[in-house]
Amino acid sequence: MAYFDAQRSEAVLRIVYDGPATAGKTANLRSLHAAFSQRSMDGIHVPAENARGRTLFFDWLELLVGHVDEWPLRCQILTVPGQLALAKRRVRLLKEVDAVVLVCDSTPKGVAAARIAAKSLDYVLGHCGNTSAPVIVQANKQDLAGALAPKDVALRLGMGAHLRVVPARATEGEGVRETLIAALDAARDRLRPLLRDGGPTALSCRTETAEQLYLTMLAEDETDDDVTEVTALEVALKAVEELVSAND
Repeated sequence: MAYFDAQRSEAVLRIVYDGPATAGKTANLRSLHAAFSQRSMDGIHVPAENARGRTLFFDWLELLVGHVDEWPLRCQILTVPGQLALAKRRVRLLKEVDAVVLVCDSTPKGVAAARIAAKSLDYVLGHCGNTSAPVIVQANKQDLAGALAPKDVALRLGMGAHLRVVPARATEGEGVRETLIAALDAARDRLRPLLRDGGPTALSCRTETAEQLYLTMLAEDETDDDVTEVTALEVALKAVEELVSAND
């Protein structure tokens, strides 16, 4: 959730890019860094990835994004690991968000995988009491054969009539700015009333760097009393069963 960095006198938002593996989450951050390099704090931070370049913990990019009313605003943009085996880490990153971008491959198969991610996301936001967090969908890889139009992606995801879906080709930089702006505007609208009513004191004063988050997640990996991973896997498997039943 949003916090106030007293040392820098900045409000800080966190937007997390969620979605299945290979949907294009990391490609979004790379394109954003290229597009907004002058606004970037320290470039993209990737604490760990596998030999195929898959995210194992998160990708992290911080951008200066203007103001919310008179307060300077900074945005932490993170991706989750999309592999089902890393569900516990994904859930950890989704617990404290101001907005979520659900990235999906726009083919029918890709959208089916995104439905599983969407159901799990809905559970996580509900479980941590953050159901009002705005969700923007990016219909990525629009250049693939058989890619669905944004309106058809929205229909198949079944996430509501007012769902914002942005078409994109993240590797080419297309739709990347538009996606971030949509998520940022939604998060800023959610933050503005808090600052107007209570100023910075209405926000948490905690701060967290990419390195601190990485160390925290490493420590959490070593505990054996957290059932979050099992819960996330159960939600995902239940979603698969529902999809299979619907297609029978």
